Amino acid sequence: MDISQALYTTRAMRRVKPDPIPDEVMAKLLDAAVRAPSGGNTQKWRFLIVTDQAKKSALQKIYSDGLTELNANQYKSVMDLIQDGDPDDPEVIQAKKTYASGRWLADNLDKVPVLLFAWGKPNGESSIFPALWSLQLAATAEGLGTSLTTLLFKKHTQEVLDILGAPPVGEWVPMAMITIGYPTGTWGVAKRQQPHEVAFQNTWGNPVSWTVPEPLWP
Repeated sequence: MDISQALYTTRAMRRVKPDPIPDEVMAKLLDAAVRAPSGGNTQKWRFLIVTDQAKKSALQKIYSDGLTELNANQYKSVMDLIQDGDPDDPEVIQAKKTYASGRWLADNLDKVPVLLFAWGKPNGESSIFPALWSLQLAATAEGLGTSLTTLLFKKHTQEVLDILGAPPVGEWVPMAMITIGYPTGTWGVAKRQQPHEVAFQNTWGNPVSWTVPEPLWP
């Protein structure tokens, strides 16, 4: 797959099929992940691949409750927009799509074939997240959809670690979970704010000297 295609089409693909992922494919994803940049070349990362049904079912209950709590608090304004906004408003339509996608994952996390958890050293985000992004790009090249989430580690960290049989937070810090599966939907370039709308030049608030009115790929 062309690198530009992978970069432009790799987005959160939460709805996936329950079909198992071959071991040789998972090996390729992790092999790509560990080639990512690593601070000081220390390679301080650990990954846990979860396919056990009992563990996934237990995690699904926590994830579902966590999303419900998140929507009631941090995302309350979005929930209010969905409930009270004009149903023909593009912003409302997009909010409904995002909500439905997130809710599907929360309700079906136990049916996702692979949940991949990542650990790093304290303050080691600069190493673990490039590795996870490399894994997601590699997954796209293999026809797999992925979604990165930190929801399970917002308020339920120890409960999740107990399910996973992982050590308490200390030497290793749980950073994120990536869901992996063959997507039910189709690939495409996600609609985003254009680069010149979110970038400044030299000084905060000073616009860049160029514009990108449409995606530059394809």
